[in-house]
Amino acid sequence: MSLCIAKVLEQKDRELAVAMQQVATDASSAVGGQFPRIWKSSLNDLYKTSADPEEQLAAFQQARRNACVYLNSLSIQGTGFGIVVSNCEIRMTDALMQSLGR
Repeated sequence: MSLCIAKVLEQKDRELAVAMQQVATDASSAVGGQFPRIWKSSLNDLYKTSADPEEQLAAFQQARRNACVYLNSLSIQGTGFGIVVSNCEIRMTDALMQSLGR
């Protein structure tokens, strides 16, 4: 069961990587010429994060894992802990994908 859930999460991450790349592409090709610069500046300066989709994906994966481990820490002694955490990660990824319209 753990292997199956891990494969589902890997597939979700591949789909998310494509979606995040599309966000960067859309932002970079926005009409008017000013938005790409403002978008990158806001992400870097205001939110202290990156406009690079690969860096965003890695940051999301780490934050997702940390949150799911924390949220499920009461079950840490159980044998299904990894499955519970992975399922949490899948749900968080699905929520992000939904907000991206995917």
